[in-house]
Amino acid sequence: MFNKGVRIVLVSLFSTVTLLAVLQIFSRFFGFPMSWPNEAMRFLFIWFVMLGSGYALREKKHIVVDFIGGALSVNTMKVIDLIMHVIILAFVLVLIIYGFQVVEVTSLQTSSVLRISMGYVFLSIPVGGLLMFLYTLLNIVDLVQGKEVRS
Repeated sequence: MFNKGVRIVLVSLFSTVTLLAVLQIFSRFFGFPMSWPNEAMRFLFIWFVMLGSGYALREKKHIVVDFIGGALSVNTMKVIDLIMHVIILAFVLVLIIYGFQVVEVTSLQTSSVLRISMGYVFLSIPVGGLLMFLYTLLNIVDLVQGKEVRS
């Protein structure tokens, strides 16, 4: 259910970015260029990428280089997958910790066109990191319970 909510947010973000791009194109075509859609698209796309990374982790949509998988036993592959997920958890923890520090530093800065706090933009880093952390934990649970085995 939660995953479906994340998917809805991602579709909404991408749709909004697309609509803003169309708006910007037409406004330039008709001689009334607007600068705010460009900045809004950039900020929304940052959120899209950070949330989409977590979603891709859960759905196993990231690129995998697997050149020794066929030569190893299923148990060995499970151990390798578990180690990989623990490394991801460590990276994501760093992302979350330093992401909150970046939000704190940038919260007093405002964007040049929209005049919103840059803290809202950079909040995508720890929020996306928390989503990646949650989904990686769920992937580990699936792996330990035998629900997930790489082919």
